[in-house]
Amino acid sequence: MESTTNLDLPYIMPSQAQKHVTHNEALELLDALVQCRVVDRDLTAPPASPGEGACYIVASGAGGVWDGQDGRIALRRDGDWRFLPPRQGWLAWVLDENLLVHWTGTVWQPVADLLAAPQNLALLGVGTTADTTNPFAAKLNKALWTARASGEGGDGSLRYTLNKEGAANVLSLLMQSNWSGRAEIGLVGSDDLAIRVSADGSAWKEALRIDRSSGRVALPNTNMLRDAVFNLLPDSGRFAGNSTKSGPAGAFAKPAYLTLHNGTTADDSCKFITDNTDYGGAAGALPAAVKDLVDMIRAPSYRRLGAEFRVAEMTMGAGTAAAQSFGGNTYYLSNYIAATPRLPAQTFHAYIRALDGPVLWRLDGGQVLIRNGVRSTVPEIIAPADGWVSITMQDAVSPYNSYNHYPYMMNIYARASGHRYLLACLTLTPGIIEMDDNVGIVNGINGWLP
Repeated sequence: MESTTNLDLPYIMPSQAQKHVTHNEALELLDALVQCRVVDRDLTAPPASPGEGACYIVASGAGGVWDGQDGRIALRRDGDWRFLPPRQGWLAWVLDENLLVHWTGTVWQPVADLLAAPQNLALLGVGTTADTTNPFAAKLNKALWTARASGEGGDGSLRYTLNKEGAANVLSLLMQSNWSGRAEIGLVGSDDLAIRVSADGSAWKEALRIDRSSGRVALPNTNMLRDAVFNLLPDSGRFAGNSTKSGPAGAFAKPAYLTLHNGTTADDSCKFITDNTDYGGAAGALPAAVKDLVDMIRAPSYRRLGAEFRVAEMTMGAGTAAAQSFGGNTYYLSNYIAATPRLPAQTFHAYIRALDGPVLWRLDGGQVLIRNGVRSTVPEIIAPADGWVSITMQDAVSPYNSYNHYPYMMNIYARASGHRYLLACLTLTPGIIEMDDNVGIVNGINGWLP
């Protein structure tokens, strides 16, 4: 064996004369092939004035002194050409193209072509370092996505597809300022499209929600009562009789639209007093329960005056009919809105406070329950420690597929006989309304009736 396997460098043989000639030849080959750079790879004939030691990749179809040397590296040495046959895997840098190529065994191909379709990358960083938390990371000032035109093999359209595992997961676009979240749009914990915002990146408020089934748009934190909205309940939910129209509220009266069940009783708990002494008036002090409610829904400067209303105290009876199991406990129907002809779309609102034990607010399929601004499609447990809770029920049905009186807008269940809870400021409005949690009393139709 007279030469090396990979670069075909000549060996110095035993008893060889002029060993320096063989050694120098090997050095010349190393000089050409190690850190190999070629001037050009498109020529089919030698250049007019090649530099000493210059290398070229002979293009296909070469002629003249390069005839039959296609694909080989032509090395200019001592005024003549030497042709080096490449071996698979050799690399060469093409100077006039600023391109790295490799010999496949048949052709010289750009190394970049090997990277044209990277697959199953664990990390990818563009302008920054990716990590396991952010396996794809990019640090740049602009980004462009454009559709591949039909003339380029595409169809002229561009659709960006994102997918999550299930409804309870999150698929969203989170927008941050100084690494703190300020806005988020997407499917956040449900399959409804939502937009929410935050002032601090921790507490979020939902600004818009689009129901995935109906396409109905909800604005949870926008007070829609500026539109034409009125209370369908004849006593305006003030528990002071249907004849109460002005500011003062008379004696307690249980309205006929409330249906008590399982022996539940309804009694007067307390009353909001206009011009109360708690906030600078002279008409008397507010009972603790109603003061807590007013403190929750009114700014300090607006707690002294207002339309009076009474708070109803409901006491669960001993009956055990219409039981509901929830959270490992059994609850019994206590109170609901009477079955009357209903609107195809309506909204109900009330304030409730549990006193002796938890109560269950049930909802039916298709209804949306909003508790203190948070939407839900499952029943809610109100515990004594929760204090006053704002409950909004939104309900829309297809007239063709309804009984025109069901489902009910309020279904309250209690755990045991003697358990008490408070109700205040009931409102029933036509249409789907984003009810402000601080709405309080909404004037009813009786205010305009003789």
